[in-house]
Amino acid sequence: MAESETPHGFDVAAVSARLTESVIGVDGVTGLAPGLRDMIANAAARVMRRTGSEPLRVEVWRTGEALNVRVDAHLDDSRPVAEIVDELFAVIAVDLRAAVDGPVGEIDIEVRIVSRSR
Repeated sequence: MAESETPHGFDVAAVSARLTESVIGVDGVTGLAPGLRDMIANAAARVMRRTGSEPLRVEVWRTGEALNVRVDAHLDDSRPVAEIVDELFAVIAVDLRAAVDGPVGEIDIEVRIVSRSR
């Protein structure tokens, strides 16, 4: 089994890439923001004098049978926030079911709005 894979046909990198494209494609989302994992990795890279900036992405992981998703996003004011978040939840759920072989189980989605611009 590859490092990025877990049981049940779940390839973390592939699913994350798929979700990242879908999330960025939602009207009202202007970009992704670094999550805590990204900020820690970049800080560690600076201390070790290495380049640390990976492309921003949607974080995905499995805990038992549940799938977890974390999105840190910048929004514009073209649509109400609730409408954008509802669409994010719908897009993520559909993409996860399409990307994962076998049962998906429970989906836990965390969306953090970092900024909202005009």
